[in-house]
Amino acid sequence: MGQEITYLNQKLKTMKKISLVIYFSTCLFILSCKKSSNSNNKEEDQQPPTTVDYKPNTTVYGSNNYVKFIVGDLQSPIILASPHDGTIIPDGWPQRDNPDAVIVRDLYVTALTTEIANALYSRTGLRPHMIVNDVARSRMEPNRALEEAYHKTEAANQLWREYHAFLKGAQDMVQKNVGKGLFLDMHGHGHTIPRIEVGYIVSKTNLNGTDAALNSLATTSSIYHLSTISAYPFSQLIRGDYAFGTLLENEGIRAVPSKQDPKPNNDDYFNGGYCTLTYGSKASGGVSAIQLETHGPNLRNNATERKASGAKIADAIIKYMQSHYGLFIGK
Repeated sequence: MGQEITYLNQKLKTMKKISLVIYFSTCLFILSCKKSSNSNNKEEDQQPPTTVDYKPNTTVYGSNNYVKFIVGDLQSPIILASPHDGTIIPDGWPQRDNPDAVIVRDLYVTALTTEIANALYSRTGLRPHMIVNDVARSRMEPNRALEEAYHKTEAANQLWREYHAFLKGAQDMVQKNVGKGLFLDMHGHGHTIPRIEVGYIVSKTNLNGTDAALNSLATTSSIYHLSTISAYPFSQLIRGDYAFGTLLENEGIRAVPSKQDPKPNNDDYFNGGYCTLTYGSKASGGVSAIQLETHGPNLRNNATERKASGAKIADAIIKYMQSHYGLFIGK
C-alpha cells in the first residue's frame, strides 16, 4: 500500500510538471503571436500612403476649398505653385505669433502664376500643374516644415498636409508620365532692387564664389537631376548662356543669378525655401525645382504688367525646357 501511495505521488508530481510546461509554452506562444501581430501593424503604419491618381484638367480642392490643385495635362513637365498670396482668414484660426513666423502676403503672385500657366498652355498646348493656397499666410505657412510653421490650430496643420499632398501628387504625375520636369515655386519680395531672385538652394556665399567652386555644388542644389542630364557644367546652369536667370534677362526681366547679373554680392537675396528643397531633385527624382522671388514694380503690381510678364516668364520656361530637357521642341 505504501509503495502504491509513493507511486501515485510521483505520478502526480510528473503530471503537474507536464501541466506547467504546457501552460508556460502556451503563454509564450500567445505572447509571440501578439508580438508578431504588433510588429506587422507597425510595418503597415510605416508604409507610404497610397498614391492618388488625379484626373487631368480638373481642379481638386482641399478642406473648405482653402487649397486647390489645378491638375494639368498628363504630359506636362511643369509644376507651378503659389503658397503665400492667400487672403482667407478662417474663423477661429489665431494669427501665427511666433517671433520667427513671417506673415507678409506675396501680393498678386497667384494672379501672376495664373498668367504664366495660361501663356504656357497657349504656346505649348499643355496646361501645367498648379497648386494654390488661398488662406492667409498669417494663419497657415506652406513653405516651412510643419514643426517650423508655428500654426495655432490643428486645422492649419491639416491644411498644410493637404497642400503638400497636392505638391507630391503633381510631382508624382510628372515623374510617372514624363520622367523629368521642373517645379517653379512662385513668391514675391520687397527688396530694393527690382529683379527676380532665382533660387536653387545655393547660398549667397557660394553664388559669390568662383565657377570652379560652384561646379562642385551640384549635388547640394534643387536642380541636381538637371545637372546630370544637361550638357552644361553646373556653374553655367546658374549663370551661363542658358541659365534660367539669363533667359529671363533675355526676355527683358532683370534676374540674379544670370549671365548679365551673375552674383548677388551683398544685396538681399532669397535662395529657396522648404518647398524648393523638398520637391526638387537634391535627394532623388527627376523633377528639379527653382524658387522665383518676383518683384512688384513693372512685373506683378497690376493686371497689364502681370499679363505681359507672365508671357515673358513662360517664354523663358519654354526655352529652358528646350535647352536642358529636350522638351517643347518647336514651340
